[in-house]
Amino acid sequence: MTLGPIAFLSPWLLAGALALPVIWWLLRTVPPQPRRLAFPPTRILVGIENREKTPAQTPWWLTLIRMLAAALVILALAEPVLNPNRDKALGGSGPVVLVVDNGWAGAAQWGARTFMIERLIAEAEGQSRPLLIVPTANAAKALNLKVEAPVSARSSPSSRSAWR
Repeated sequence: MTLGPIAFLSPWLLAGALALPVIWWLLRTVPPQPRRLAFPPTRILVGIENREKTPAQTPWWLTLIRMLAAALVILALAEPVLNPNRDKALGGSGPVVLVVDNGWAGAAQWGARTFMIERLIAEAEGQSRPLLIVPTANAAKALNLKVEAPVSARSSPSSRSAWR
């Protein structure tokens, strides 16, 4: 099994890796020693030994685990995708039928819809498959549908008015 390239859906979040040295520095810092004040009633506690000792610095392995965790969080937030171009939106080998909701309810995500329509037309063009665009809201009562090549579906006025 060969692994293809890795792409990131949010590559700008990888700039967070620049913060790793600052995180390392913060993990390595040791709080200052507490001030000692003489308090007479605690004289009876002078001879008691404190068995819990705070280390002078964080163990290297704990710092390494924390740094790896921070790096993995940064990578996860950047949304890595393995083989981003391998997934094909179109399956099969016959004609492609695009049913486009071009009514008022589809206006909220219209930019995303046109992007997806362009992507599907380009993929159909790459596979040399005929294309049929069917609008759900048509201004004219009679609907004239025809199967056409992806290039002409993108440029013909009847198809373009269905989704633009």
